[in-house]
Amino acid sequence: MAIYIRLSIAIFFMAAFIACGSDKSISEHVALSEVAHHLESNPVYETADMEYGEVKFSQKSDTDLLIVYRELEKGGYITLELLKERKRFLSKDSTFMYLVKLTDKSIPFVLEKTDKKATVKTFEYTLDDNGGVHVEQTGKNRAKATVTLKKTETDFADLAKKDASNNASFTKRTYKLRFNGEMGWEVTK
Repeated sequence: MAIYIRLSIAIFFMAAFIACGSDKSISEHVALSEVAHHLESNPVYETADMEYGEVKFSQKSDTDLLIVYRELEKGGYITLELLKERKRFLSKDSTFMYLVKLTDKSIPFVLEKTDKKATVKTFEYTLDDNGGVHVEQTGKNRAKATVTLKKTETDFADLAKKDASNNASFTKRTYKLRFNGEMGWEVTK
């Protein structure tokens, strides 16, 4: 009888060990919440450089850029002050010298600022909950999660270069997750 009890206890513990698993499995919900937590502290965005201070514009070649600066002025992100206007001799082209100043409203979008240029956010990416998540467990305590990030424009989006890579309104990004015994699953990159 004692052997029967010992054997049943051993079988019970083995079954519990197998049911709980020695490998840490991850669900799509856990992966999505960990990626969302990671994106709060490490946002994904695209940037562009913007000149400020005394900026020279040519009427022919910088027409589109001057329109963008005027739109930013209407939005309250910059101030434009015309310093000089010069018409070139025997030419249809004119040059303008503006004093461009960044306002307090532009602070959340300015990432880096030097004497003459500022790096600004043009597009921000947010997690698309409806886009789903694809989870691939690569080891006992490692996994990869591929998520969809939606692209949203900022008011500085017109400064971004127009190229073939800017045609999609979303992006797919893969994050590596690792299981930590104390913290659970967390994004490593």
